[in-house]
Amino acid sequence: MLLAAVLNRLLVEDAAAKAELAQFAGRSIKISLPLVSETLVLMNDGRLAESKAEAEATLDLPISFFTHRMQDKTAAARHVRLSGDGELGSRIGHVLSGLRWDAAEELSKLIGDVATQRLVSIAGKVGGIPGAMGSKMVANLAEYLRDEAPLLAHKRDVNQFCNDVDELRDALARLEKRVSQLI
Repeated sequence: MLLAAVLNRLLVEDAAAKAELAQFAGRSIKISLPLVSETLVLMNDGRLAESKAEAEATLDLPISFFTHRMQDKTAAARHVRLSGDGELGSRIGHVLSGLRWDAAEELSKLIGDVATQRLVSIAGKVGGIPGAMGSKMVANLAEYLRDEAPLLAHKRDVNQFCNDVDELRDALARLEKRVSQLI
């Protein structure tokens, strides 16, 4: 429900995207992000709603998509994994990729136009801070998920696990060979 709400919030400002999504009314798509995954159905008005139906297509956006998107949107697109109805997934993915969040507009609703304008001006003068902050936030989130709330594994642990599996496979093959010689 969270994902549908966020996307619908962005769609409020983009009538063209809503109209394009309305063409797919009744069709369902699963969108998987690093921390949330939802199956959504497209409504007649172009909005999205949570669905229990089986998804016709799946868009899987791994964390590598978000880290690459900050630097190069084209490179980020190569990290998107699409399954199911390819045409449906790619068309909806294309529409959703065009959605833009106007942070200044949202901020102005909270603190007012003048304060927002000053903050945007300061951020522009400092330059590069939003991108750097975004990169740091993604890195910190990955580190948190790896170290504090072990949802992600360290690369060295994954490599060790793979090596252990390889050793076990080799030991099993040797054991099978010995057993076959005994028989």
